[in-house]
Amino acid sequence: MVLLGNLPPKLKGVIFGIFVVFMLILTSLFSVITLDLGAEGKDDGVYSQNPIITPLSMPNPSLVVDDIEILAEFGYRKIDTAAHANAGDFIQLRFEDIGYEVDVQEFTTDECEYCRNYVATYEGKNPNSWIIIGSHYDAICYSQQVIVGLEYPGCDSEGAYDDATGVSSMLEMARLMMEWGGTPEHTWKFASWDYEEWQGSGSSEGGGMGSLHFVEALPEHIEIATYVNLDMFGLNWPVQTQAASQLSGCNEDYYHLYMFTSPVDDWSYYTDRGLNVTNEMQENASNLQLRLNSVIYDELSYPMEWVRVIDDTKGNSDHFNFIMHGWPATWFRGMHEFIQETGDTCEQSPKHAPSDRVDVLYQLSGGRSGLEDGMQTGLDVLANLMWKDVQGNW
Repeated sequence: MVLLGNLPPKLKGVIFGIFVVFMLILTSLFSVITLDLGAEGKDDGVYSQNPIITPLSMPNPSLVVDDIEILAEFGYRKIDTAAHANAGDFIQLRFEDIGYEVDVQEFTTDECEYCRNYVATYEGKNPNSWIIIGSHYDAICYSQQVIVGLEYPGCDSEGAYDDATGVSSMLEMARLMMEWGGTPEHTWKFASWDYEEWQGSGSSEGGGMGSLHFVEALPEHIEIATYVNLDMFGLNWPVQTQAASQLSGCNEDYYHLYMFTSPVDDWSYYTDRGLNVTNEMQENASNLQLRLNSVIYDELSYPMEWVRVIDDTKGNSDHFNFIMHGWPATWFRGMHEFIQETGDTCEQSPKHAPSDRVDVLYQLSGGRSGLEDGMQTGLDVLANLMWKDVQGNW
């Protein structure tokens, strides 16, 4: 202001006013640039300014249903068949198209001459602590209405619900993680298991062989922070129970989404099979259930009546092998809580039957859009869980 000392007072005022306006404009521009850098400049997946609480983007259920249709088109994916091998090749190619290197884990059993798991890895800050999203790509068909568990000639299935829904959802979560970028706290594994299905009453062994092979081959220094199993979901809230179910005596308005999770109260199914439950396992189970409940009810505001986290007391999917090896796990499962042999008239699952087809899924969900709505429910839970880890808040 010394340079203005000899100017008339009125002119001084004009120049000073122009100076103030210029500084305000400059300050505003600087603020915009700073905010933009805060939005674009990431630090290991976490924003340096104004961290975003909700995920950058959400899963696309339309892509999931597209892949369900593709997997169903391969035909009956029974182990050691051409349809089974072709589906495995498709999963590998889909992973690679997304940008992953794929670990193909080959194994044989008494019943399977050529079985393969497909595992894609997204590296986190901790390479020795893994979070896994898994699903199985094989299928089975029994003469369900005659003798449960007995195959018969001509029984085949597209495996659309069991478990193309899970495989396709797992692939979408792998795509979403790659789209987000950044570095999560844990290393994430996206896995498609082979040979989950029991081969029938004449089989020399049970199911779950692919996930069992995986956990038994784990290096000693690796821990599984959480395993998320996707097996038969999408037929769940907000999908309404269809007229056929209502006519059969089912009085429930919607299909459920259950998350059968490492038990907090009832471990009997696992202890009866030889599991020694430790304090650490109980603490991990409690923490996992709390984490799921927080996402479901606090962040997504889902209705407690139709979307529920409950103790797993039956263990009849791939999560069983993780729990039996001491790791916390949950199973996303749609429709209703009980299965056919209990006499629950609400259970309309097409699993293990010739009716496990895409067109039947559309009938049960009121059309493709209904199935996409149901898929979105579980996908959004998974997205929020993944995003917590990307932000370092697992």
